Amino acid sequence: MRSRKTILLAVFLLLAVCTAAFAYGRERTPEYALGEIAAGIEARDYEKVTRYADLQSIVTGSYDESATILCRDIEKLSRMYPQDWFFRHDTAFMTKYMANRREDDLKLILDTMKFYLTGNTPITKQEGEARWIADETAKFLQEYDAEVVKVETEGETAIATIAIKGHDSDYGRLAPKLTLKVTLEEQKDGRWKAVRVSNVKDLFYPVVDGIENYWTLQGWQ
Repeated sequence: MRSRKTILLAVFLLLAVCTAAFAYGRERTPEYALGEIAAGIEARDYEKVTRYADLQSIVTGSYDESATILCRDIEKLSRMYPQDWFFRHDTAFMTKYMANRREDDLKLILDTMKFYLTGNTPITKQEGEARWIADETAKFLQEYDAEVVKVETEGETAIATIAIKGHDSDYGRLAPKLTLKVTLEEQKDGRWKAVRVSNVKDLFYPVVDGIENYWTLQGWQ
């Protein structure tokens, strides 16, 4: 259980911190899409969020890239966090382990996002776990501010750079300063849609460190 929640929270935090009140622009611009995503998450409006964010693509891409780094750097992570038994394996073991759990993990993350945005009541055990993560995400969102620093557009692709700053609080100090980059693509109808986190590699270690500190904060070490 601990290993699953560590990875899921790390991936989900990358997505959750995107929810600041971005400035609105004209409807067919990347800035407008970012604003609609933020407004949708604030209003817990699943339909609005999914209109402007491809959650399946974002989650899958972030998960796969994070898993690749995890498997490659497992020995380094073990040295960094010797108290965490999850890192006490080798690359061959972790590669097989993450491949075997990939489908279930992706479903759990997407369920988490849906529970957060809809407030639906969980039925199954896995849905209950997703709801627990969604409730924890709500706590994180209260303790972080985000600001769009710039949006660089080239043709039908744009990259938004978002500065994230934690409050001076227990949760806010877990990942006090992050820079998130989100790739958006123009759709056939002129809308822009967020499709992936483009700097997972840069975020991986700061977020893992925050998650390790999160377990300590909860008294679960």
